[in-house]
Amino acid sequence: MYVLWVPRNGAREKHVERVAGLVHDPRASHFWDEHGALVEPYAEMLSLTGPCAGIFMLFEPGVRWEGASPPPPDYYEDAHAVEFDREGPQFDADRFARIAEGMLAG
Repeated sequence: MYVLWVPRNGAREKHVERVAGLVHDPRASHFWDEHGALVEPYAEMLSLTGPCAGIFMLFEPGVRWEGASPPPPDYYEDAHAVEFDREGPQFDADRFARIAEGMLAG
């Protein structure tokens, strides 16, 4: 699992350590995206208007980033879909977990 933290709403890299504990899985790797290297391409790819905080993406095993653009997610949910009238499904933790488990089961 990769968790990407970005400088939104006043967040700075020094704040990551304090909130990283929200992700309880010990396999999670945390990254700080100071310059939006991933945020901006995914915001465009997913047609996100408004804040990009709370985008949860799943990729099939083996997906690799090859080329100039990051790979599109195989599935994603958006914590702000309803609030900003965006196309992606509104984040639902139980549904997201079921879909992730199904992808892992193959």
